[in-house]
Amino acid sequence: MKGRRVTLVRPTEADYELIAEWLGPASPTAVLTADTGEFVTPEDLKRYNDSGEIRQFAVRTLDGTTVGTVNYRRQGPVGSYVIGGAIGDPSMWQRGLGAEAFDLLIDHLFHARNAHRMQFTTALYNKSVLRMVTRAGFVLEGILREYHYLDGRYHHAAVWSLLRHEYYDSLAEQARRTPGFTGPDAIPESAKAEALAVLCDHLRRPEAETSIKILLEDADAEAASRAAARTAGAAAAAAALTGAVSDAVSHAVTAPGAAAPPASAAPAVNGEAAR
Repeated sequence: MKGRRVTLVRPTEADYELIAEWLGPASPTAVLTADTGEFVTPEDLKRYNDSGEIRQFAVRTLDGTTVGTVNYRRQGPVGSYVIGGAIGDPSMWQRGLGAEAFDLLIDHLFHARNAHRMQFTTALYNKSVLRMVTRAGFVLEGILREYHYLDGRYHHAAVWSLLRHEYYDSLAEQARRTPGFTGPDAIPESAKAEALAVLCDHLRRPEAETSIKILLEDADAEAASRAAARTAGAAAAAAALTGAVSDAVSHAVTAPGAAAPPASAAPAVNGEAAR
């Protein structure tokens, strides 16, 4: 997945090392993502990713430098996901890289994986992420009171969500406001239409083979075969019946003790019978 400034790629072994470092309790990134209470190893991250429990992407600049990570996991009904991540290198903060990385992830989940709902949680002391999520059109669902512990006291967190129709509404609004906006399609609509035209042209040819055509031809051949078999069977039955009748008549004529046929009446002479 490639944007104007960053790409999302499957992490390498070196990426897992970096991500584990960024999410460690001593990292400034972990402070902002509220991951300071947990230790995670590169092996843990790889295992989660390989199993599908938590899908990780490395965020790289266009020159190939890994600067952060984004992730998602399924939660609740089919089509519902929780997303997270951060730009791990503090020198790369405030450059819009994280916002673009999350945009690419959201595009992927809604537009390629048929997501219905996206959820995101952030601590209320994370100013940069709060700015990003409010500008991205997420809807505030609620406040998790005293959810994160930092600097000797508890802090609230906010739960945000974005639904499928809200995502596509935002794309339509961007297209309306931005001339030349093309959206996140992997294949342009014009190319899809051209591909469909190729298929339609093929189907218009009499010699074009399709499964439906083959099915109909097979059905016609089978019906013709059954009709021929019925005709042949009827002919054989008729022939057998004719033979049986002929045999019965012949047997009746030649059987011993059969009565002789009656003599013909004598011809009349001068109107009288001959004596």
